[in-house]
Amino acid sequence: VGICAITSNIEDWDKNEFERAMNKVVADAKSLATRGVDYIIFSGGPLLTSRGKGADIELRNRIMDATGLDATTTITSAVQALEYLNIKRVAMLSPFPQHVQRATIDFLRAHDFDVLKDDSMDIHFRALHKVGPDEIYRRAGALLTSTPEADGLYIPCPQWPTQKAVEAIERDYGKPVVTCDPADFWMAFRSLGIHDRIENHGILLRSLSERRDTPPASGAAVRLAS
Repeated sequence: VGICAITSNIEDWDKNEFERAMNKVVADAKSLATRGVDYIIFSGGPLLTSRGKGADIELRNRIMDATGLDATTTITSAVQALEYLNIKRVAMLSPFPQHVQRATIDFLRAHDFDVLKDDSMDIHFRALHKVGPDEIYRRAGALLTSTPEADGLYIPCPQWPTQKAVEAIERDYGKPVVTCDPADFWMAFRSLGIHDRIENHGILLRSLSERRDTPPASGAAVRLAS
């Protein structure tokens, strides 16, 4: 699998930055299509949650119409993954400032998820890469320990290394984790018919090899062995 990427060069969490980036998304997608890609992922979650429910579907449709390719957005992938794993009662850990955190929680609640508790680390946009997976693991563990009734954990934002912490969080706290990169790749790979067994990145990517369209647990969230 190869990856071809374009960045919007967002500087901070300001809504004007979001709008500037949104104005060029479709043109960027068309540019990617000229490179022979098979699937397009738009990974700017806050750009869509700030616009409310339905903004992700509208953008996805615009990208598909403009390129003729299947596509997803990172918040679309997250919603699909949370539903697939039957995570209805959600704990959420993010690097967002409060206004982005509130918009993300509102977006999830508009899709009938119950966000029981959240932790916002309020990291500057240009410092996201400096947060290590050990810190993500520690904060996730504290959040899950304080919210035992949560079905699982949602960690938005592809700009920090959450995928490196997913396996350890699931193993040590017994709850499934949905985070951006694994959820986006899960969406893309299912569309592209890629069903390799992917280890060490959490239950969601491992589920690709099972080729199921229905959740792995009926009526309840996935439970993982401690």
